[in-house]
Amino acid sequence: MELIKLKNNEDFNKISLDRGRIVATIGEFDGIHLAHQKLILKATTIAKQKHLKSAAITFYPHPDYVLNYRGYEGYLTEFEEKVKMFESYNIDYLIVLDFSKDLMTKTKEEFYDNYLSNFSYLVVGYDFKFGNKGLGDVDYLKDKLGKDRIFVIDEVKYDSINKISSNVIRTYLKEGQVENANRLLGYPYSFYGRVEKGAHIGTTMGYPTANVDLSDEKFIPRCGVYSAKVLLNNKVYNGILNIGANPSINLLKKPRLEVHILDFNEDIYGKTIKIEIYHFIREEIKFSSKEDLACQIEKDRKYCIKLLGERKNEN
Repeated sequence: MELIKLKNNEDFNKISLDRGRIVATIGEFDGIHLAHQKLILKATTIAKQKHLKSAAITFYPHPDYVLNYRGYEGYLTEFEEKVKMFESYNIDYLIVLDFSKDLMTKTKEEFYDNYLSNFSYLVVGYDFKFGNKGLGDVDYLKDKLGKDRIFVIDEVKYDSINKISSNVIRTYLKEGQVENANRLLGYPYSFYGRVEKGAHIGTTMGYPTANVDLSDEKFIPRCGVYSAKVLLNNKVYNGILNIGANPSINLLKKPRLEVHILDFNEDIYGKTIKIEIYHFIREEIKFSSKEDLACQIEKDRKYCIKLLGERKNEN
């Protein structure tokens, strides 16, 4: 996959690329959830059938943050994580538009002419909007590009009423409803990070943890304890994850990840691991002693084994 970043609203038409031989889809794609996956799959399927290349057009930073639609919360998928996911879907080109107030003020005509006009086919969601004040829409694209060159994906719902969206997934994660968030994503919500040395408090209690600093770019779910899977060196391990600031011992200013990997006793400092979360177990609690904390961790460990074991049996 080729990554193309357009800085300072560079005119896409000036880039040496055979856009007349490309099927493109466009969106923010934060989370790349099940509805996003339908767009991507449709684009790659059409491209394969017609012997064309496929492309995904996305934006960075998130338009919501530039337009101040909501306070900064980070991303369900950090940029590098998003790139890896698009690679896994066999997209030929990932085109990133630098979303700025200048891009925001482009008319629908300017946006279409600069970024969309020369693609062979476009795959968009039914509610896709573009251009200043969102005046560009599906009907406009059909008029400009031609109805036979626009494929529109209908609303994707997770029940009989509500559509799948990044906002719904963020709400679920804020509430600790991990199973629901994962169901809409189509995969477990995950973190990538480098294991760093900590205060070894867990080790002294018999529960060593791998400490991972949270990126400012990553959306943080509800603080607390989770059942988790840890991917390291192409192997998968069960784990207990704490997201929080260690209120009992060595209170931190910034939340971080601490994962106790079950049945594991190797030095992994400096290694990059992937942590997938599956169940919210409890809120972070301030304990009066190490003994009380150790007792609770043991309860959490047993409960995690039960949860992850049940999940394994369900697959």
